[in-house]
Amino acid sequence: MRVIEVFAPLFGHWQGVEEQSASPWGPATTARAILSFRAEVGGSAMVSDYRQVRADGSEFYAHGVFLVDPALEVSWWLFDSYAEPPAVATGGWRDGELVLSKASEQGRAVHRFGIDGEELTYAIDIAVPDDSDLTPFLRGRYRAISTH
Repeated sequence: MRVIEVFAPLFGHWQGVEEQSASPWGPATTARAILSFRAEVGGSAMVSDYRQVRADGSEFYAHGVFLVDPALEVSWWLFDSYAEPPAVATGGWRDGELVLSKASEQGRAVHRFGIDGEELTYAIDIAVPDDSDLTPFLRGRYRAISTH
């Protein structure tokens, strides 16, 4: 199955607002964000771009690469403006959400992307250190600016 069939609900450009909890990386904040998802490499990969502008004016950027294996397991590498080598997140579609989990030296994270009516939802739960319970870190809702 090609990436186009697996990720079609996410394709397009999305804009919205986020609530981010306090974490080891910074204080709690609100933010505006833009996400885009598109097929690349002849439809064999999906790439994403993300730009977050926080209430204090600081910005965070990320570029993701998604691949799907024949068993429909998803692998995701997220390169971001913190410039740390990315740990691979793995998972797949579960109950209408793309759920991806990863562990790194910073801790454990679960990312969830979903479509709720006309909106894209994005949630991140983290565990720092990685053997602690997951706690909410980011909650975002986005409207489509354009779709593919």
